[in-house]
Amino acid sequence: MTVAGELAGAFVILALALGDAAIAQTNPYRNYTQEKFVDNMQAAGRNYAAVADLLGKGEYESAKGQLTRAREQLAITITFWRDHKKDDAVAMLRSALSGIDSLDAALGAASVDPAAVRTASARIDTACNACHMVYREQDPVTRAYRLKPASIQ
Repeated sequence: MTVAGELAGAFVILALALGDAAIAQTNPYRNYTQEKFVDNMQAAGRNYAAVADLLGKGEYESAKGQLTRAREQLAITITFWRDHKKDDAVAMLRSALSGIDSLDAALGAASVDPAAVRTASARIDTACNACHMVYREQDPVTRAYRLKPASIQ
């Protein structure tokens, strides 16, 4: 093979590599950063806190609407856990989402059963807390929560 042929081949390989990098940067699902993950988790947390508040007031219809937003934000985070090959976190996330689906069904019943609502809410809390125990820590100074640094390496 000639030097020109080798250079042409190297150029093609470089062009393909750069093309893949450009696609990864333009496709948000192939570039789901820790910052995006934290944003989604915080949004899910705020929305679920609003759900809990509404449930406490017996405002089931409003809670059901807010629950939809919490589920949307939480479900997106599966990308992060898959990208980091954390099957245990994926399983805990699925458990939380299943609990949300159960709560959604309980809130959508013709006659809302407060015991079913409490059971579904407890299931969500258990799943979230299980994941947080493994993957989250609280900064001792700022008191803010963050991912444990070594948990996604």
